[in-house]
Amino acid sequence: MPSPETEQQDRTRRHPASSAGAGGVAAALGGAAAGGAAGAAGAAGSGAAGAGGSGSAGEHDPAESTSLLGSAEGGQSRSAAESTRVSPEEPDNDPGLITHRAAQGGYNYYTDDDPYEDDFDSGYHPAHDSYADDREHDEDFDFDDDFAPPEEPDDDMNAARKKHGRRKLWRRLRRTCYVAAALMIVTPAAVFAWCYFTFDITPPKETAANYNTSLVVNYSDGSLLNKFSPAEGEERVLIDSLDEVSPEMRHATMAAEDADFYSNPGFSVSGIGRAVYNQLSGGQGGGSTITQQYVKLSTGKDAHSVERKFTEVVRAFKMTNQYDKNTILKAYFNTAYYGRGAYGISNAADAYFDKKPSELNAGESAVLAGMVQLPKGNDPRVDPQRAQQRWDYVTGQMADKGWLGSKDPQSMSMPETEPMWAWTTSTTPVQTHIKQRIIGELEEHGYTQGEMTSQGLRVVTTLDKQAQQAAESTVEQVMQDQPDRLIPALSATDPETGAVRAYYGGSAVGRDWANYPQPAGSSFKPFVTAAGLKQGYGIGEVYDGSDDQTIWGTDYGNAAGVDCEHPKHCGVREATTNSVNTAFVNMAAKFGPEKVAEVAHQAGIPRERTADGERSETLVNPESGQTNLGIALGAYPVTTTNMANAYGAFADGERAEPNFVQKVVTSDGELVKKFDNSPDSAFSSSSSESRNIAANVTESMLDVAEHSGLSLEGNRPVASKSGTHQKEDTGHNARAWYVGYTPQLSTAVSMNAETKNGPKAVLNKNDADVYGADLPGDIWQKFMNAYHEGKSVEELPEPSERIGQYTTPPVSTSETSESASESSEPPSSSSEPPSSSSEPPSSSSEPPSSTSEPTRTTDCNPYWDSDCEPQDEDPGNGNTQDEEIPNAQREPEGNRDPSYG
Repeated sequence: MPSPETEQQDRTRRHPASSAGAGGVAAALGGAAAGGAAGAAGAAGSGAAGAGGSGSAGEHDPAESTSLLGSAEGGQSRSAAESTRVSPEEPDNDPGLITHRAAQGGYNYYTDDDPYEDDFDSGYHPAHDSYADDREHDEDFDFDDDFAPPEEPDDDMNAARKKHGRRKLWRRLRRTCYVAAALMIVTPAAVFAWCYFTFDITPPKETAANYNTSLVVNYSDGSLLNKFSPAEGEERVLIDSLDEVSPEMRHATMAAEDADFYSNPGFSVSGIGRAVYNQLSGGQGGGSTITQQYVKLSTGKDAHSVERKFTEVVRAFKMTNQYDKNTILKAYFNTAYYGRGAYGISNAADAYFDKKPSELNAGESAVLAGMVQLPKGNDPRVDPQRAQQRWDYVTGQMADKGWLGSKDPQSMSMPETEPMWAWTTSTTPVQTHIKQRIIGELEEHGYTQGEMTSQGLRVVTTLDKQAQQAAESTVEQVMQDQPDRLIPALSATDPETGAVRAYYGGSAVGRDWANYPQPAGSSFKPFVTAAGLKQGYGIGEVYDGSDDQTIWGTDYGNAAGVDCEHPKHCGVREATTNSVNTAFVNMAAKFGPEKVAEVAHQAGIPRERTADGERSETLVNPESGQTNLGIALGAYPVTTTNMANAYGAFADGERAEPNFVQKVVTSDGELVKKFDNSPDSAFSSSSSESRNIAANVTESMLDVAEHSGLSLEGNRPVASKSGTHQKEDTGHNARAWYVGYTPQLSTAVSMNAETKNGPKAVLNKNDADVYGADLPGDIWQKFMNAYHEGKSVEELPEPSERIGQYTTPPVSTSETSESASESSEPPSSSSEPPSSSSEPPSSSSEPPSSTSEPTRTTDCNPYWDSDCEPQDEDPGNGNTQDEEIPNAQREPEGNRDPSYG
């Protein structure tokens, strides 16, 4: 065996180009092998000593060998080496010292790995330990400051160390991967096995029976409002065999939901992967098989979570092992929810096509199969565009699987469905509208109708039993002898919380008119007043309320006989009480129509609404996206519920979203979830300032009810406003409103005469025009009296601070003379407004351009389609202005003063 010295010579010969560096490495290794600790200490001396520390000069210059500080043969001690150390100032020794330090201290400064770990493993650690111990404990041991780190370390040594480091890193990485893989496979497998033997599968027959559970809806006091069966009053029909379902319907269902239903083990691996990815990335699940969907329906668990998906897969796999595929598919058909309150394929075929399941063709089957994914959104009567896209997908999948035979899906057309609620029988239209609003609100809170019915949960609503009964009976009494074409709607909310206390959406199944946007006419004028108050213009300011004015390029006029005592000096209170159109248009021009819209939004009018599956801004022209002066006359559509709730903000200065659901409880009354609706400051970030603005608006409306002959019993304080919207340029009215509030309740009543062929004039039994203070006012007054009966009389809040000009200043002599001159002129014999129109500017400070704006038209028929856009005229120009008429020109009724309107 060669000696360590010979080995060192061999190493030196192999690297002749690196004599200095190699010598240092050789000194360290040779000293450690032959001389133990002394050799290592000698290696620490100088570069020349390192070169001779191998015990042989090798190929080095003999002159360099004479400067050795130690050798392997001599085995000098560390103290001897120090006594013979060559000064670093000697130039011949510098390269050696640097090279020697590179060899001895060849540490990679850019890694955390121990550079001596290999030496320890190779048997060199005794010398290294000795060297390290000496360096650590000898206070005299130190390198000179002039010894800089090596600029060119030994490439082979560093490469070896890096290679070793990489091997170690990969070893650790492989071990980590092995452990992770084991955890990813073994742990889920163990959990899967445990769940498989732990979970029970409810027999399909039992599940079908449980799904007959009705949705119980209670009033706010816990008394029963109605038990809504899963089929909205229709007896639920179950199929006993798959033979009762047409082959087209079976194929369409598999095409839409699970094409490999008969071959998969109850779940899809790729589907699970997609679902997990969607959940982890913040999306929603997907990829469920028919068996998984049935499990979800049967358990009522629809939470978007990985945990729910995992347990669903386990149950689906176990069910596939326990039941044959036909049994599972039949159970699915009996349990799936298809929208329109239809559970099961029998009720769905009836609700959409008035057929039995066995009679469904391919096109009809594709409609129903596509409904399960999104029971309302895919309904052709709700969103035709989305429904068409879903239908195209299902028929395309059927064609790809060969389930359409020779039919070409491109030549097929989506069949027309029955009207949405035409199939229901026992539930009243009023209750149907209420249920629709409740279900919609529950879905926003994460509770599906399927979950509610399958688990037997009950809903406690915000509806007041006495108020609801009063609303229904009041409408029936007032409208008893009136034409059927008149459609009233009523909504009453709590000003403090937005809780809906009474709701009447119409007497026919179809459109919910309390939730349908309609132009509000003059009942929108208080929002103009509020916009001025926010800018410091008080209710004592005066404006030009004279008839027939051109404002921003559009002609506006007042209703016949309507004006102020001094038309050019019209205060806000008087303009509100008499409903003077031109005064409010001038106010909106001064404040800015967009500012009026903003105040209305702050009060509670939504900024957006959804119709036909598309979201759109409210209180703006759909073509231009701007708000024009028509907003002062209520030309933009709003819902009855929105108006009741927004007026509630005037009662206390706080805004709360209208809400129907108070809480969800079990069949035993145990609380599942309570929904709180905390109000926000409406008109200012300062609650006190917001209340003061609201109180000033209230002050401007205090005389309207008395002026209209609609005061409440017991001299109860009330703020209110009537509204009428004209039908194009016919001189008749298309809609009439009355809205008002006390501290306890805010109520809005609207009325229209829309038919399948479009809106008609609102004419009473005598073919006379209906105004806001007529039939709508009668319903409002009668209902409010019934609701407040037995309740304490509460005062409306007074302004804590008078904003701007609070009191109308006296009229000057010149203005009086001018008003007298104008009053001597006969009023216009026609109440029809001019037909010219123009778009207002984006800024209220400059006059508009005179570009005309076309009348808005639509092909949508809103009578049965509940989410269709309203068919209204172009809002905001002269031919959509509001008209009010004094009672002297109406048929006198009750205790009204015939001299007022």
